[in-house]
Amino acid sequence: MSLRRDIHSSFDSVAPATAGISDRVIQTVLAEGAGRRRKERIMFRMRAPLSLVAILVLIVMVVAVLVGGKLVHDWNATHNGTPAGHSTGTTFQEQVALLEQRAVRLPTVRAGSACPDTGNNNSLGLAYGAGPVYADGSIGQPSAWGNFFDIPWYTDAHLTGPVLIRGTDLQGHTVVFTGTGAYGPVVANDPAQVSPALRSEFVFDAGYPKQRVNGRGFFVVRQGLPKAAGGCAGFQIDGPTFTETFTAAG
Repeated sequence: MSLRRDIHSSFDSVAPATAGISDRVIQTVLAEGAGRRRKERIMFRMRAPLSLVAILVLIVMVVAVLVGGKLVHDWNATHNGTPAGHSTGTTFQEQVALLEQRAVRLPTVRAGSACPDTGNNNSLGLAYGAGPVYADGSIGQPSAWGNFFDIPWYTDAHLTGPVLIRGTDLQGHTVVFTGTGAYGPVVANDPAQVSPALRSEFVFDAGYPKQRVNGRGFFVVRQGLPKAAGGCAGFQIDGPTFTETFTAAG
């Protein structure tokens, strides 16, 4: 036996047994690697559905906002609607602009001359108008500026669209209008009125009356004339398919 072999034999007899340690280390590393990969695969599988869920939730939220907004709009349109007697759509405004282009054709009367009163020319029992628009009388309400009247106006049941009212006292004084529905240029001011601005036109939408009386649209129009006006007034009423005039003695 050589010296080298004796040394090795002696070392092996005192050193701890290592048989299979390297193999076990390798197996442990491989097992841990496989476990880590399985964990990563599990985490990936969990991440993918969560991302998909997040996208679906986002889509649902967007759809809910859009649908909810439409429902709110529809609810408002159903419950609030267009203000009675008025429409603010572009088409309506364009129609009114076309009506304003029609010239006002009313007779003129000299001071002291008889008024060509055209009242009582309908079968409805209303004071003025041959249709499709009519008016009745009212008691005057004086102010420092002039005299005002809350005139009831009626429209035939089938009438829709804008109705434009303009008038004079047949001596050159413009009939003025105030309140909701007053339209056109401001020609005077009266602080005694709820709406001091006095305008030269009045517009309402025949399809949206404040109420109906015997099926006819019903509108109350506050109108007036200055103190210097005569006692004979004329009115021209224009709609998309008609023009109507009448005169009334005050």
